[in-house]
Amino acid sequence: MQATVQQGNWQKQWGLLVAEAWADPELKDRLLADPATVLMEHGIDVPEDVELRVVEDSDEVRHLVLPPSPGDDLSDEELGGGAVAWCYCGLCGGCYRCGCGSRRCGCDAKS
Repeated sequence: MQATVQQGNWQKQWGLLVAEAWADPELKDRLLADPATVLMEHGIDVPEDVELRVVEDSDEVRHLVLPPSPGDDLSDEELGGGAVAWCYCGLCGGCYRCGCGSRRCGCDAKS
């Protein structure tokens, strides 16, 4: 349960930072160039051993995030789930219930 609370808090902090970056071109440029520093400045914990990349979608270009393979932990039925195939918002951290509200990712935002 704690991981869910932390993930929800991260999503809220990230959403606020995205909104701020949309309104502040200098912040957006810094976020694209040095995401770890900007995230930490905004109170978002960044593990030292993780490389971060922030990319920006446009009308012509969409970025799809390929999550790490779960390895042998999932059955064939679990690997074939529809939500896994469609979630690309990058916010859900692999739970596929990101709550982004856009419905572009195919997850059930109310779950």
